[in-house]
Amino acid sequence: MTIKEIKSTFLRKGWAGKTISRGETVQKLNPLIEAHVALNHAYTSLQPLLSSDDAKRELAAILKTARLDVGKLMEVVFSCGGTAFNGTSIEPGAFALKRDHALTELRKQEEAFRDLLIAERPIEHQIRTEAVLTRLLTNSDIRLSFIRTCVRHMSVPA
Repeated sequence: MTIKEIKSTFLRKGWAGKTISRGETVQKLNPLIEAHVALNHAYTSLQPLLSSDDAKRELAAILKTARLDVGKLMEVVFSCGGTAFNGTSIEPGAFALKRDHALTELRKQEEAFRDLLIAERPIEHQIRTEAVLTRLLTNSDIRLSFIRTCVRHMSVPA
């Protein structure tokens, strides 16, 4: 058990000790924002490939949450006095999924994003940042579940 886990157990939602600086927070979160924006573009490119109306509706809700997640990350960066990655340098078409193996590609991208989030777990972030990262991890699990459901129902070529 790490010191961070021990503190979380005893202090619950409170916090004690030194956390990373605001500048370090900005440096850590901007790559997450960039990866999340790219992932959102990939999910958007999945929409026309879906055959089921139910899957399309579920994906629309997932995308709404994913955009909010990016906003929450950006808000933390702004509150730390930093400039958040805004995605204007990204061409949306650059993340279009190929019809063949679209879900496999998307699953790999989602798992890579999840790995980035898990890599942040041991770092002593400010409590608000911790809450956002935890929420992002939960939402990533929801998206992975959606992909598994699409594969099971073959809503799109795997």
